[in-house]
Amino acid sequence: MRTERSELCPRQKTTSMALALFVVVFIFGCGEEGTVLVNVGGGAVTVESLQRTAALLGDQGLAQTQTSQGREQLLDKSIQVEVLYQAALAAEIDKLPDVQAQLEQAARDVIISNFLRISFADYGFSEDELFDYYQKHAAELVSPTQANIRHILTENEAEAGRVLAALQAGADFSQLAAERSADRMSAVNGGRLPVVRPDNQVLPPNVIQAIFSAEVGKPFGPLESQMGWHVFVVDAYAPGKPLSFDEAKPQIIMELLTPEEEIRAYYDAHRDEFDRPDAVSLRYVLSATRQDAERVLARLETGEDLGKIAREVSLDAATRDNGGLIPKLYRGKPLPLFAGTGDEKIVEEKAFSLKPGGVSEPFELSRGWAVIQVLDFTPGEKSRYENVHTQAQSRLFDTRVREREQEFYDTLEKNLGVIRDEEAITAYLESLPE
Repeated sequence: MRTERSELCPRQKTTSMALALFVVVFIFGCGEEGTVLVNVGGGAVTVESLQRTAALLGDQGLAQTQTSQGREQLLDKSIQVEVLYQAALAAEIDKLPDVQAQLEQAARDVIISNFLRISFADYGFSEDELFDYYQKHAAELVSPTQANIRHILTENEAEAGRVLAALQAGADFSQLAAERSADRMSAVNGGRLPVVRPDNQVLPPNVIQAIFSAEVGKPFGPLESQMGWHVFVVDAYAPGKPLSFDEAKPQIIMELLTPEEEIRAYYDAHRDEFDRPDAVSLRYVLSATRQDAERVLARLETGEDLGKIAREVSLDAATRDNGGLIPKLYRGKPLPLFAGTGDEKIVEEKAFSLKPGGVSEPFELSRGWAVIQVLDFTPGEKSRYENVHTQAQSRLFDTRVREREQEFYDTLEKNLGVIRDEEAITAYLESLPE
């Protein structure tokens, strides 16, 4: 029998209090009648609250509502949360001073975030401005062409060349990827990568250009990226399609904020930042002590491969399984592997002091002692505008967004009036604890 929810909630205020305790409770709270599925103390779980929960969870939540099993899981979780919430209210947790302070701050945060979402939607452009641009440029507003690609990743150009030769002689791409690709995540799927678009910023511009110039089904390479050396094959191209107004909005905003002449001016003013610095690829073995590092060096001097040694004894979990390989270390650009430790400068100095094939003496890092071997050296290259256009546009866009955000805030401050009591501020700043 269907019952309607009525007077099940102590008061409307209780719902907003639950925000700081359980985010999910936001849509199970009081203040909206509905079809009751489960009563829990003074609260209830309703059909409507489940629907709101699913909507807030996005595609995953909505997908749950499409099957009986998914709905049951959503209901079970909702009951658990409601039980905890009602128990917390019965224990008067919401009346604790520190909880009250958290709830007040949570309410402020929710109000501010929604104010910005509504008032600064589309970075301050009006709907009319955006739609006017859409009507004038509809023919140009199409989704980018996409490429379905596979790759085989190798550690050096010579190995990539051998892979390409084998493919050209008739070897199966998927099988060769499974056997020889250094990218083990894609290797198990025949070397398949996520769909690539022309604005991809993970792969270098010359690789993207080669991908979108390639003949479908014909392997090509070797091509270098920060990961190593690749051989690719394009399985199919998906041509772009006209965009609806809502689909085109991000592109329209991008175009309005970054006219071509301003992108060029930004590039000219920051040209050096887009140059590619010198780079080396290397292998790296981390040991606990200097003596252990010297044993690594001794094994290397007898002709053993440093990659094999790294897999056996290196303490660095991030590179050990890949034979200690660091595909690209750029001069002046610290690797995340060493960031924040002071090691980045030491490793860079050692690496760029060696010639290809050279091996360092053991040297100390924050986590132990290291031995490195430089595999190859790639000289730096001056940037070309057409190759870094997407990067320059992205950086300019971020700059323009920050400027519009500041303008938006300055207007709010001017309209509301911000009166500073400099004497009180100075006293506060100087009253530091001893």
